[in-house]
Amino acid sequence: MDIVFFVHGYNTPPEESLTRQRLVEKELKTRGFQCMVIGFDWPTAESPALYTYDRFEAQNAASLLVQGGIIPFANYTLKNCPINIHIMAHSMGGFVVREAFRAVDKGRDSNLANDWRIGQLVLFAADISSECFTLNNSEMIPVFNHCGRLTNYFSGYDEALAVSNVKNIDISSRVGRVGMPADTPAHEKAVDVDCGSRYTAIPEIERNNFKVIDGMVSHSWYLEDSIWYDDLAYTLKGQIDRNSIPTRTRVGNNDFVLNTND
Repeated sequence: MDIVFFVHGYNTPPEESLTRQRLVEKELKTRGFQCMVIGFDWPTAESPALYTYDRFEAQNAASLLVQGGIIPFANYTLKNCPINIHIMAHSMGGFVVREAFRAVDKGRDSNLANDWRIGQLVLFAADISSECFTLNNSEMIPVFNHCGRLTNYFSGYDEALAVSNVKNIDISSRVGRVGMPADTPAHEKAVDVDCGSRYTAIPEIERNNFKVIDGMVSHSWYLEDSIWYDDLAYTLKGQIDRNSIPTRTRVGNNDFVLNTND
């Protein structure tokens, strides 16, 4: 059984988070990935102007993702019915995931086994500093220790992450906008997928008319794009090597570009 925890970003009301969660589950099942998508709804101020407040709330809620979500499911895994746990996180949801893994490892709670693990970790439009993904960066070590693979989808056209650069205390470029650092080795579990070309290949009239999702187009368009969902399904299934996924083109050791058409 596959379970996918969906962690929303900042300025996301519960109703919109649920809409996105249901859409993701529907699209994945359409592509043959029979999973259950569970939303992790952390409190946000529901206003772009309150970015700092949302970041504070994200940090406070982070550890509950692991303690109240991932580990309880992992503990129910049976030999004849294994549970494969994955996480996908949008925008500031990526920050929530990183802080969750860090907090649980740092806390060393005697009631929690430290050998817990998830399968695939997917970040898209992630609001995390790109510099954190330099090899052996202390902020990401707990994340890589507890996941089988980390896939980062990014786009240089993401306007929301440009805004966050100004509002954020950390003014470094965001990994959801520029990808992982190109001038340093990447962690062996890390995969970078540049989605910028795919974004610009979608006719502007289509990009600006979301049918389901409410949000800034350049930041949330992934959730209404068929090719991105195709790639996401391959990634979460984990049956094909990252170098052989047909919806992307390899351009470097751990670097790929999402195809612009089917």
